Amino acid sequence: MRSFQVNVREKPTELGYMPTMRLYLLEESDRSRPIVIIAPGGGYVSVNPEEDRVVCQYNAAGFHAAVLRYSVSPHCFPEPERDLMQAIGLVRERAEEWGIRKDRVAICGFSAGGHLCACVSTLWKKTGEERFKPDAVILCHAVLTAGLDHCRNFIVGHVGSEDKEVQELAFCDRQVSSDTPPTFLYTTFADKLANVENVLYYGEMLAKHEVPFEMHVLPEGGHCAPWCDDIIWAKPVRGRDYNYIRMSVEWMRELWEDSQAHYTNDR
Repeated sequence: MRSFQVNVREKPTELGYMPTMRLYLLEESDRSRPIVIIAPGGGYVSVNPEEDRVVCQYNAAGFHAAVLRYSVSPHCFPEPERDLMQAIGLVRERAEEWGIRKDRVAICGFSAGGHLCACVSTLWKKTGEERFKPDAVILCHAVLTAGLDHCRNFIVGHVGSEDKEVQELAFCDRQVSSDTPPTFLYTTFADKLANVENVLYYGEMLAKHEVPFEMHVLPEGGHCAPWCDDIIWAKPVRGRDYNYIRMSVEWMRELWEDSQAHYTNDR
């Protein structure tokens, strides 16, 4: 595997921050593989380093992976969303060089990173740029809906504006359309921040617009409980494996009609 960091913008933001992406590419020169771009959580205040270990799980399953260090406070919506769109565009632009399948670019977000991924998956069409569209979206403990006060308040805080039209764009459940990519949803009943109703509302909107999705609500674990580490898929809880990363891998393989753990040369 080779790992390196790239800038995702040509110039820093107006506040002087340069968003970056660290790639973890499996080295096989004769093969192209899907990639999962990971957007960690952190409440749009920081970028949590914990999700770096998720990279190991996707690499072990035969996927390239990347971790995005996106703009956080005092940056507001839509600056982090621009970062992720640029990251998606960059991996497609350099797909041949990096051995990436252009048609298999997934994004995976946790908590605020999940909101970020959901925003990109529902708003990419407004850019008019097909290259910014993810091919699959994985949302873990994501904040998604305007239907719950605490979720709504979090999103409004991220927008940082009283402009109702701008706020509406950041309410992911209200922006779902038939152009939203296939989506994997995961949370736990014990999560009181991005709680179950938040995910159910979003799933309801996906169903309304006939967007294929898979949803898992498991009973144990608080917000973004770190079930996986860099050695095993998941830490057992009362005899069960909360292996949501492995479930997302299986979902992507089924979505892309590929039952093999490792991908062949089909550029």
